[in-house]
Amino acid sequence: MQRKWRCSQLRRVLRDIGEGSSAGRRLGALGLALALLVTWLTLASLLNPPPQIGGTEIRYVVNPASVDKCLKVWDFGSNVICKTQQRYVPSLGAKAWKPATAFTPTVQYGPEPETPSINFKLHGRGSFTGSGVVVAVVDTGIDYTHPAFQNAILEIWTVLYVSESGEFLHWVMGVNGSIKDLLALDQGLKDSYGEYAFADECGHGTHVAGIIAGRPVGDFVGFAPSAKLFIVKAFWKNGTAGMDMVLDALKIVYDNADRLGIKVVNLSWGALLNSDGSDPISVAAASLAEKDILVFAAAGNEGNLPFKILSPAVHEDVIALGAADPYTGKVAPFSSWGTTVDLRMKPDFVAAGVSILSARSSFSSLTPWDKDERLTYASGTSMSAAVASGIGAQFAEYWMKSGKKESLREAFLKFENNIAERYNPYYKDFVTGRGILIPP
Repeated sequence: MQRKWRCSQLRRVLRDIGEGSSAGRRLGALGLALALLVTWLTLASLLNPPPQIGGTEIRYVVNPASVDKCLKVWDFGSNVICKTQQRYVPSLGAKAWKPATAFTPTVQYGPEPETPSINFKLHGRGSFTGSGVVVAVVDTGIDYTHPAFQNAILEIWTVLYVSESGEFLHWVMGVNGSIKDLLALDQGLKDSYGEYAFADECGHGTHVAGIIAGRPVGDFVGFAPSAKLFIVKAFWKNGTAGMDMVLDALKIVYDNADRLGIKVVNLSWGALLNSDGSDPISVAAASLAEKDILVFAAAGNEGNLPFKILSPAVHEDVIALGAADPYTGKVAPFSSWGTTVDLRMKPDFVAAGVSILSARSSFSSLTPWDKDERLTYASGTSMSAAVASGIGAQFAEYWMKSGKKESLREAFLKFENNIAERYNPYYKDFVTGRGILIPP
């Protein structure tokens, strides 16, 4: 409550200054505002210590002066990420980041939904279906046997296994064989090494992909049911991944984006790096945005504490999603607040993220929805990012059919900044951003 009081007091003081108070009151208010701002910055520094520089442990450096001492390098065009174990002084302005664990943010929260239509209550269904749009989903894999993904998946990649040639194992639908063949390969790997290459034992990736582009299953349908999916499995079955794994996965998307014409990337996960957006995961994700791709990421489920936006959602070029409750219309209590540690307003928007129905992976132990065992429900900003990705796929179809008069990212942000349903009618804030996304 104390932190919330500080935020509201700061906003009120700044408002008073702008409403023509007397000179004395202006100076007093300005002094209080500055004092509160110093308090806010001090709190940020205490909660978010800077990354350690140098040392002989494993570190990740963005755009190093040299790659000579790198154990591994990820090339994202204008950005290079180096993994090193040497005592290392990064180039001017660069930081050396410790290894971190990424995770898929979901929570047990909200009522059991009565009908799949609850997914659309805040947003509406929109006039487009994502036809002709390819969406990349980096997550825990997918249940490729699920009817919600019939004729939806283009390719599935995994960072958990490499082929004999050293390339990450992948499966091209309709080229490498049937679903039955894929299942046989996957089961063999599971029996030998304890992890499926492609199938989703966690259930998170299947749920997310279903929200985005699930084909009709009973009364359920995804937000962009005509979109195609490019799946990259980057997480273990417990829903966690190391930094190498997510960087490998983002590099796979980067390398295949032009070939497949990927227009939307869903990152329903993140890492608590206390970053200003300069960390390796955020920079890698933002490199996809440089290709004029809409990159959506989960803001996090850290609740009403400041400075808790996850990476890569923290980057200014990644669209960060907070969670709204479609049952109440309010912001979900678990949804992470901004600002960022460098005082930028995040999240960017909010989307439905409480008790969202979607596809249930048959490889997982998730509890099925009592009305249809092929479905399950979950809450979290993961679900919100998936809803946003589906809306983004709808917009990409609209954009392609309307003549591409400006970049996709510029057009999307301009559209939503004008049409999003705002909680705060005056400005973007650090709880709801610019409000609830609305499909075209």
